[in-house]
Amino acid sequence: MFYVNDELISQDDIASRHRTFAADPFLAKIKGKRLAVCCADTAHLLALCLYVRAQGGSFYPIHADTPRLAAKRLAQRAQCHYLLLDTQIQPLVLPQEGEETTGVLVQTSSGTTGEPKVITRTWQSIATEVEAYVRAFTAPNRMTPVIACPITHSYGLIAGVLVALARGRAPVIVNQLNPKYLLNTLERVSEPLLYASPSLLAAVLPLYPETLPPPAVMTSGTLLSQSGLAQLHTRGHRVFQQYGCSEAGCIAVNPDTQVASAVGYPLPHLHVRAGHCAKQPQEIIIGEDTQSIHTRDLGYIDDTGMLHFVARIDDTINVAGLNVYPQDVEEAVRELPEIEDAVVFKRSDALSGERVCLQFCAQEKVPSSRIRRWCAKRLATYQLPVDIEQVEVIGRLANGKVNRKALSQTRAAVPAIG
Repeated sequence: MFYVNDELISQDDIASRHRTFAADPFLAKIKGKRLAVCCADTAHLLALCLYVRAQGGSFYPIHADTPRLAAKRLAQRAQCHYLLLDTQIQPLVLPQEGEETTGVLVQTSSGTTGEPKVITRTWQSIATEVEAYVRAFTAPNRMTPVIACPITHSYGLIAGVLVALARGRAPVIVNQLNPKYLLNTLERVSEPLLYASPSLLAAVLPLYPETLPPPAVMTSGTLLSQSGLAQLHTRGHRVFQQYGCSEAGCIAVNPDTQVASAVGYPLPHLHVRAGHCAKQPQEIIIGEDTQSIHTRDLGYIDDTGMLHFVARIDDTINVAGLNVYPQDVEEAVRELPEIEDAVVFKRSDALSGERVCLQFCAQEKVPSSRIRRWCAKRLATYQLPVDIEQVEVIGRLANGKVNRKALSQTRAAVPAIG
């Protein structure tokens, strides 16, 4: 059915786990309920996801690196009935009443203002997406997906795992992102297709043995640089690219990426609107059933029907393929008694693509080490601020908002030490 690193998780293994879940008094009645799971055991997480989907329940996967208190806060924000931590069966019951009539997958998405939004998609809409993805994107039909990205997000879970299962392929989920281990995995599987972020591709693939056929690659989340794309082509890699959002899932797939901005042809079940040329990009808007989804991204569709991405409108920080929402980090920092004000933004990073940066105000000198220790108990590792600067005042616009884009273009005034 699928592999987690070197371990085969068979259909019989999943069936056995599902029988265990069905015997639990809470999970046996999961239909109409919303379950959040924060678990480092990938097989357990996926087994729960498939079980909850089959039972008509709702599922919210939370990244395993998230501290317990933060996971509880996320689950409550997402109006979950239960929270499971690690591989425990007895869930934490949350104060949520009522039941849902339709099971959904729960994820979070950020806007440019206010709190990150809780996004829900019905299992039926995801099934429609998977069917359209498989029908429109046939190049990987005989390939083995090697998923080196989080399965708590749509890219890894839906486009990676669920699509592979729909094709009848056994995906290999790699959560040991040691470059040597990942290279060994790519060498041993048949016709590998590596699902990863551009930063991971850039770090690992130059080490791939030249004596072996180069693996195909899929990238998403942030654009490849044109030079990075050229290097992949020079080494003989077949490069796929896809574009999507939490509200709609995968929107477009490029089966032969020659230009970095060309994110793909829209999937057949969607109606996509954007600009008509590179000089006049417009917001990419997705029509699905009776709703329109505003992506807050700028793009255009060329004469061949290819969707091109131009720029993000939002301020989400992409740390090695993981989304960091500034409000979550600011909330944790402001809980520190000495802090009077704080703003979080992004800067480019050679290793992770982007890094989390923090400016804060306080009446006294606050060492960076204190902020890091404080945040480490409340945030996931990938959310922790790297550049930390204490300033006298945080500049705000007349309406009280912070221009994060302007901050991202500044250089760190103080080295990130301490």
